[in-house]
Amino acid sequence: MMSKVQNLKQITQWQPNMKIQLKSWKVVNISFTLLDKNNYREEDTFDLESGSYFPENLEYIFTVEFKISIKDKSFDLFVDALFDFEIDEKITEDFKLSDFPKINAPAIAFPYLRAFISNLTLQSGTYPIILPSINFVSLVEEKK
Repeated sequence: MMSKVQNLKQITQWQPNMKIQLKSWKVVNISFTLLDKNNYREEDTFDLESGSYFPENLEYIFTVEFKISIKDKSFDLFVDALFDFEIDEKITEDFKLSDFPKINAPAIAFPYLRAFISNLTLQSGTYPIILPSINFVSLVEEKK
């Protein structure tokens, strides 16, 4: 009978020493609109979408995209950001289906976007928005 640890090692054998690095990131689309005081909302909303993309011509690079929509009491904010990651092995189908591009890479990237949004809202004359920490394991489970 195989132990859970042995079973886990078999599942992850293809990536035991894999190194992942955030190479770059950029905001590709942003919209910030202050509401008129007469149109303030009663409640705030926050929506997050994320996904991974694997360019065919790049064997070691993949991209994580975030789309964030915030409807605050006094403003609307939409941010679309791309985070490019590099790994030290060729990207395989097993890697594409693994937790790295769905959980690990977004967990590495999200704090950068979280800080960007906090600074943007602070510097725009509103109070800073501090996004919650995100449990990407739970998000992936919800999508299943």
